[in-house]
Amino acid sequence: MGTQHYTEKDILDKSRELIHAFMNKQLLPFKNLLDENFVWVGDYSSQYIQGRENFLKTVELEAALPPLELNQEEYAMLTHERQTWVTYGRFTVTAPGMGDTPLSSKVHFTFVWKQNKEVLYLLHANACHVIDEQVQETAPEPAAEESTPQARVFDRTNIEILSGGRMEKIRIKDLNSNVHFLFPGEILYMKSDNKITTIYTDHDSFMARITLNEMEHPHFVRIHNSYLVNIRYITKIRRYKATLADGTQLPIGQTRYKSIQKQISGKE
Repeated sequence: MGTQHYTEKDILDKSRELIHAFMNKQLLPFKNLLDENFVWVGDYSSQYIQGRENFLKTVELEAALPPLELNQEEYAMLTHERQTWVTYGRFTVTAPGMGDTPLSSKVHFTFVWKQNKEVLYLLHANACHVIDEQVQETAPEPAAEESTPQARVFDRTNIEILSGGRMEKIRIKDLNSNVHFLFPGEILYMKSDNKITTIYTDHDSFMARITLNEMEHPHFVRIHNSYLVNIRYITKIRRYKATLADGTQLPIGQTRYKSIQKQISGKE
């Protein structure tokens, strides 16, 4: 029997599978993906843990916590040599907060995978929580009840849970071979130039070899041959421009103006 051949897509999908298992508090599938000699490196000095069993002991209480929501997911392959792969990426995780305000944190990660016979295991993981400099400078001192390590993981941010827990994410591979998983609500608009489309999200932009026809979705409206826009972010239209919530102005095709006007009226 030959050795199992894993593709780049397989490894990136495994990385996403592991992250989602842990964030959904499904520790059994998470445990099954860890190598016996797994090493974890986190934010704090105490988060340098060697050995799968030692690591699992530290996260036993996680299973009792509610699942977390992930968005702004991005996964990429750093290198691959023989039966070892290194992946990296980032995502934003949100959890219920006090009142109506959820808690949010950006996470950057690196994974080292190795193949043992036919099975793929995670050998090493590094994850760090990211605080934007501007947020860090203006953030108030945490209250006493928020001073626990768990509370420090999250920055208090008034954000929307974009999926409602029911919507499939859109998978897009950019020109750098990074793979993005986005809720439709995370995409502001898309601009096409020949067969290259730039996707603008609420936090950055990237280019992909994809057409606007391939990106058609009930959340998006075609306002121009070159523009596909998330209808929820259009705040105003006039001949022949659409204004988005962030102030961006985009052209509206003359033949599309009346139909778009009706769609916007229906949204309101």
